[in-house]
Amino acid sequence: MKTFFVNIKERMFGGITVLEGVEYALLLMMAAVLPYDWQLMMWLLPLFVVNAAVRVAVARRVGNPSLDKGARWTLWLLVAFYAYQLVSMLYSSNHADGWDMIVRRLPMLIVPVCLLCVDTKYFDSEKRRALMWVFTLSLTVKFLFCFVRMLVVHHGFVFSSTFDAVHHSYVSLYLLLAMGFVYSEWLKFSGSEHRAMRCVLYAIAIMLAAYMVIVVSRAGIAAMAVMLVAMVLHQFFGLHETRRGMVMVAAFAICGISAYFLLPDNMRRLTKTFDEMTEGDTSDARYLIFGSSLKAIGESMPFGVGIGDKNDVLAEVYENTGNEKFIAAQYNSHNIYLDAMLTMGIPGLVLRLSFFAVPAVAAWRRGDIVLLSYVFAVAFSGLFEALLNRQMGIMFVALFCCLVCTNEEVEPELLLHKVAGLQNR
Repeated sequence: MKTFFVNIKERMFGGITVLEGVEYALLLMMAAVLPYDWQLMMWLLPLFVVNAAVRVAVARRVGNPSLDKGARWTLWLLVAFYAYQLVSMLYSSNHADGWDMIVRRLPMLIVPVCLLCVDTKYFDSEKRRALMWVFTLSLTVKFLFCFVRMLVVHHGFVFSSTFDAVHHSYVSLYLLLAMGFVYSEWLKFSGSEHRAMRCVLYAIAIMLAAYMVIVVSRAGIAAMAVMLVAMVLHQFFGLHETRRGMVMVAAFAICGISAYFLLPDNMRRLTKTFDEMTEGDTSDARYLIFGSSLKAIGESMPFGVGIGDKNDVLAEVYENTGNEKFIAAQYNSHNIYLDAMLTMGIPGLVLRLSFFAVPAVAAWRRGDIVLLSYVFAVAFSGLFEALLNRQMGIMFVALFCCLVCTNEEVEPELLLHKVAGLQNR
């Protein structure tokens, strides 16, 4: 643990120019404030843009030679997705709603453009680890604050989405990325000489998992379960650590069984959802929303209705199907894939899927667990929430697209590499 915290200043800011240091400091501050309030991050974004412009002027060159092909394609896909939204305005009649959404999603254009225009060679694996540590510790501190507040206000444990002022779908989005990072750090400190650091990571992991359970995010808990299964498979088949994998299975089983008996109401909500899915019950609000979205998409193919008209078209479908409460609540599609198809048709869906596929392939090839966790967090959470309709999700996607800028192999090898190695023997 001592070796980790020694020379923090040198590890974070050593060997970089003043302007690079300013840019990196802004990234660190945005990562620190995002879990609390996206508006705080919004205040830092103009400074990020001004610094990038100054860097371009000083270097007298526009471009980022440090990006590999996967990183460059990922950033350009974000730019292309944003640009196609502008194209969809040509066939939107509700320009007020359209421009409101375009302005809201502006960070998804600003951040990738800045990263494409300036050299990010300073953003090595150690800089990225520091950024992720700031984000993870910020989440952990917020959990402790909310936990103490809960005990003081309610005089006991209350499992509810009101545990955190931020919507539970976005809290779970943040937690999934942090969990992936904690796992990658745990692999780095797996030696016996790092026992103290592993204890710190265990404590953080427990708090992050507890955070997920307390905010009662069904999609988040399901995603966490998928991530835990992937970690166990990685131990067994990727790293061939059978003993460690068995320990993880036992620990996860104990935690799951304990949660089932200690938190019956929360577990009942999850099991009820599973029963509804297996029995074909379509009374759940999201089923009705998805069905309405699919109907609207079917009537607007192949290019969608445009970014300005998507809410109006959904409202018409709700009205025709008698779901008046959905009109009053102004429900969107609650799914980033359906939202992309309704807005921009098949091209929008292709761009959306490509944004996940390209960085996922790049992460898999270089064994980048953190980047893979980022892609998984957004892709899975987007199945149940239109993450890019609210600033909490937009800011997350925009900020952490910087993870692709590290070209080094920053994590242990993934399952694909191990399997390929065994097949070649």
